[in-house]
Amino acid sequence: MLGYKDAPHRDFARFAALSGGGWLLDTALLLALVALFQIPASVANLFSAATAASLVYLVSHHRIHDGQRHRTEIRLGIYLIYTAALILAASLAIGAILPLLGAGTAATFAAKCIVTPPQLLCNFLVSRTLARATLGRRNG
Repeated sequence: MLGYKDAPHRDFARFAALSGGGWLLDTALLLALVALFQIPASVANLFSAATAASLVYLVSHHRIHDGQRHRTEIRLGIYLIYTAALILAASLAIGAILPLLGAGTAATFAAKCIVTPPQLLCNFLVSRTLARATLGRRNG
């Protein structure tokens, strides 16, 4: 039986709170790149989301998921490959959603809000799995 300390819902709440800070960083970078440098939102999202996802993973690995202490660099590399695929999908989704919402910063923000919830759930599940995987280390 899982104790409260090990409950996935507790870890998800903590991960969601941490991800909220990452999302604020991500969104601020995205909007700045779009508004100040006129970089297309789908391209700017690649940079902003990768930056925030890396920070969230590194903090959550030990502090939320009680991750394995060995091979953190390999775990981060795997997570970044996963993140690149997810960010590409989200960026394409933002590009597809924007024509429905209009142009400008407000539409970019709305599109970002639409793609965020499924990303959050996927990020939690993948980061938790990676943090706890043995990655070649035998138990016992």
